[in-house]
Amino acid sequence: AIADSLRSQANTLGQAISNGNDALGILQTADKAMDEQLKILDTIKTKATQAAQDGQSLKTRTMLQADINRLMEELDNIANTTSFNGKQLLSGGFTNQEFQIGSSSNQTIKASIGATQSSKIGVTRFETGSQSFSSGTVGLTIKNYNGIEDFKFQNVVISTSVGTGLGALAEEINRNADKTGIRATFDVKSVGAYAIKAGNTSQDFAINGVVIGKVDYSDGDENGSLISAINAV
Repeated sequence: AIADSLRSQANTLGQAISNGNDALGILQTADKAMDEQLKILDTIKTKATQAAQDGQSLKTRTMLQADINRLMEELDNIANTTSFNGKQLLSGGFTNQEFQIGSSSNQTIKASIGATQSSKIGVTRFETGSQSFSSGTVGLTIKNYNGIEDFKFQNVVISTSVGTGLGALAEEINRNADKTGIRATFDVKSVGAYAIKAGNTSQDFAINGVVIGKVDYSDGDENGSLISAINAV
């Protein structure tokens, strides 16, 4: 009985080792394929940098873009054809795959490999500029991925008046989303604390474009006249 138990355990461990080797083979196959994709991406980056410099003509940039398109197809071909025992590895379907690597049911490992098609990978770039405390006109230009055609938005007036806040800029960006592939959202918040001294507002005092007019108020707005006037808008 002991010999049978040991034999059974040995067989189970042998299969677990085989399973582990399969998992290792899968990861090695995926790693080699992704290494080739990285080489392709490096070449694409080099060509994009070459196309961006002003010494290129429209013709040479078009030729460089054709090379990049061919490389992108090669990148996608690797993603769509890399497999192990008929199982696709780089197309996005290889998620939470479980491998038994021990004699007990809970001795398992899981592996996931993300999709590596050109439509699934990329870089997000964030930029910030200097703060602006005054109204003005904002113009945006987006560099096209092909290095040839840029997209320039219409100038948008930004101020504190109704319809000319950051929402107007976001609307202009979203209006052209089908051309640029870019969408914008906005969330404006302003928080502050200031001591109120007795006085009054001017006749043209306005909040969000709505004229409130002249309001007399005391220190700290103790009588609530200023708050009431603002909340009445």
